Amino acid sequence: MGKFDGILLATDLDDTLLTSDKRVSEENIEALKYFMDNGGLFTFATGRVPKGVKLIRPYIEPNAPMVSYNGGAIYDFKSEDFLWLAHLDKGAIRVMEYVDKVLPYAGIETSTQKAIYFNKVNHIVEEHKALEKFPDNYCDYHDIKEPIMKVIFMVETYQIEEFKEALSRAEFYNDYEFIQSSPWYHELLPKGASKGAGLLKLKEITGSKFTVGMGDNENDVTLVKNADFGVAVANAADCVKEVANCITKNDHNNHAVAEVVKMLDMGKIEIGR
Repeated sequence: MGKFDGILLATDLDDTLLTSDKRVSEENIEALKYFMDNGGLFTFATGRVPKGVKLIRPYIEPNAPMVSYNGGAIYDFKSEDFLWLAHLDKGAIRVMEYVDKVLPYAGIETSTQKAIYFNKVNHIVEEHKALEKFPDNYCDYHDIKEPIMKVIFMVETYQIEEFKEALSRAEFYNDYEFIQSSPWYHELLPKGASKGAGLLKLKEITGSKFTVGMGDNENDVTLVKNADFGVAVANAADCVKEVANCITKNDHNNHAVAEVVKMLDMGKIEIGR
């Protein structure tokens, strides 16, 4: 029997587990290895696609499947396959057409089960492609033949509120999930998809008895809210802090995840068995 048997810890990546320069600190690595070595299940809950975490895994390798696509899929690292996934319906093309026409400054990036496509390019799209080292898959979104799992619209920070307001007035708005995942990204997801829904699905898949969800941004609200114990890191947005069971003393640059593992180790998080 391990000390952390039955506990599933799922953390967001950017600005939660990762430092500002996209690393995992030695303190977080050591804490997570201790957690896993003593029976705990650890994974990422992220908006990234499986290819998008390839630069993170050399720091720390999860021992549980990952909540990816902002809750639109559960991906298993061992089998290198999806255990569960959702697709956007064919009507989602009208969302991209609407954005293309009404909000022409927005970059458009689409993700399918096997590839990432760059459909309308601005400097934010190019920077994201370079950061993640994605191949040059440029194409018109009308030409994508595979089912689409999510779309990221990329705009300047000063444009994001205007962008969200314009989307909210569209006739299709309630047919999908729209979520801001960074100061520059607003995502289109299948109805019902969220990190919180993904966490509940993963809890069922793994048979875990108790979940801990950690995050910092708007797209982490459901992750933190649906966890048995929800944690907002010190640098989290107010909307995340409002639904959290606790707020860490440390931020993402000062080993907030290690702080939570220590809380579990010392029995400061009450776990119902």
